[in-house]
Formats: sequence, C-alpha cells, structure tokens
Amino acid sequence: MLYPLRFQPIYKERIWGGTGLRDELRRRLPGERIGESWEIACREDSMSKAAEGPLRGKSLAELVRDYGPELLGQKNHKRKFPLLLKILDAREVLSVQVHPGDEFAGKHEGCAGKTEAWYILKARPRAKIVYGLRPGVTREYFGAALKQGKLEGCLNEVEVKQGEVYSIPAGLVHALGDGIMAVELQQNSDLTYRVFDWNRVDKNGRSRPLQVEKALQVIEFGKSPPQVCQPERGDDSFFLENDCFSLYYHRVTGEKVMRCGPETFAVITAVAGNGEIRHRGKAYSLQYGDSFLLPAGLGEYNLYGEAAVLVGYAKTGG
Repeated sequence: MLYPLRFQPIYKERIWGGTGLRDELRRRLPGERIGESWEIACREDSMSKAAEGPLRGKSLAELVRDYGPELLGQKNHKRKFPLLLKILDAREVLSVQVHPGDEFAGKHEGCAGKTEAWYILKARPRAKIVYGLRPGVTREYFGAALKQGKLEGCLNEVEVKQGEVYSIPAGLVHALGDGIMAVELQQNSDLTYRVFDWNRVDKNGRSRPLQVEKALQVIEFGKSPPQVCQPERGDDSFFLENDCFSLYYHRVTGEKVMRCGPETFAVITAVAGNGEIRHRGKAYSLQYGDSFLLPAGLGEYNLYGEAAVLVGYAKTGG
C-alpha cells in the first residue's frame, strides 16, 4: 500500500547559489553555493529516492514502474513522470533566460519544453525578478541591445514579496533576482536557453555558455507576462492553471480534510508553519520547507496543524 512519499533532496551547486537552504530551512548542505534542491525528480541524471517508510531507498523510477496507476493516476501512468519540484536559493541573480515550448523542444532538442511557476518563499526588501520584456521591445531591438551590451533596458523588472506566485510559460524571458528563495514547480525538463549571464565567470574564469540564437526563436515578443497571483485572506485560494499542472494554496488551521486521485497524483510543499499529513492512522511530519508526493491512490488524507501549503496536480495525459 502506498503512502505519502518524502524523498531525499538532491542538491545542486550553482554559480548564483548560497546557503539559504541551510539558514532558512535548517538543512545540511554539501557546499556554500547550493542554488537548487530538487525535492521530487525523476530524471536519469537526478533521481529521487524515498527517504522513509517501507519503500525507503527505492527510486522514483522504480516506484513508477512498480505501482503505475496507483502512483501516477489512471490517466498518467502511461507516460513519463511529468513534473519536477525544486526549491531555489538565489544569492546572486540568475541568468536572463527563456524556455522553449514542447513543439520547439521536441523538434530541436528531442525532449519536452518547460513551463514553470515560482512561489516566492522569501525575499529581501526590494528584491526583483526579470518578468518578461518592456512594452514595444521587438526581436530586432532586443538583438541589437544584446550586441551593444544594453540588454537591461529591454527587461521588465518587478519587485516581489513573500507569498506571490509567478507563472513562467514557455517563451517568457525571465530571471530570478538575488536575495530570493522560491518553490519552483515545472515540467520535467531541464532545458534552458541563456541569453545573458551578467558577464560573470566561474572560479576558473570561464563564462557559462549562452544559447542566444535559439532563444531568439522562442521568445514571444510583444506578449505581456501573466498576472501576478497573491494569496487571499480566505482559505483555498486558487492560484494558476496551465497545460501541465494546476497549483493551489491552502491555509491549515487545526485540521483540513483533503483528497487525492484517482486520475492524477499531487505534490505538496509546506510554505509556512508546521503540521502533519495524516493517512490511515499514521502521521507524517510536514515542517516548513518539506515536500511530499501524494500518490493518486491515496484517497482521503488530513492536513493537521498551523501551516500553509502549496498543492500541485499534474494535468492528466493519455
């Protein structure tokens, strides 16, 4: 019988990373520049393993193979695990980048594209992100500004606050700014086209590669970024929905009855407070920053405590 599944975090060193995951979430980190914690991942190069319970040590790929529709849902079990859940810690600004959609990525890269969303977990005062382009910026203007070293004049920067949600569809130019920690839910893809990396180099004096030509083909010039979502004072505030997943925000005070499945699974992250997931007489600690995969066959479960959670559901596939 499946149960709420917690996985061992997979930490990624990044040139822009820091120690926020240790300082904010009390995690033991393998270095001083950890930019990403992959909370739930099913990729050949980065594979989550169950952290506790009877299935401890099993990889997510093994669980998908062994449990199929009970894990992924009746309409998801015939495809690859569709989502990737991360926590990002940006000590420095990330590169200015864009992700391709499925059609372009499939044709040119042989993989899925990437649509994602950020929940701002923590932000220093006046922290900013790059969120699309300024009105009137054309492909020609953008390309010329890039060559002239004046790209910043093209970028739409917005100040962010804790609790806001930003939808990052394929084709949108974006960059997470310094001093921000975010939960990122995305398609199961690691495909990014960097446009500009602020002229920085690594400890060996090397610049990271850029993919400007491809980026210029997939940027959706003239399209405004999606509206920013903010939590409401009431409970069960619906945040966003796209072709890949839906994302909900729930406040928990005391006990809240929830349900998962049978068509698709869910991923849950505690973004404030502490509590428990209770299922079939067992309690699973859900502390600030913790994430779980909730199998489609889980059925009814309870959230207990004083907390706020993000719950993402994969869209059903054939």
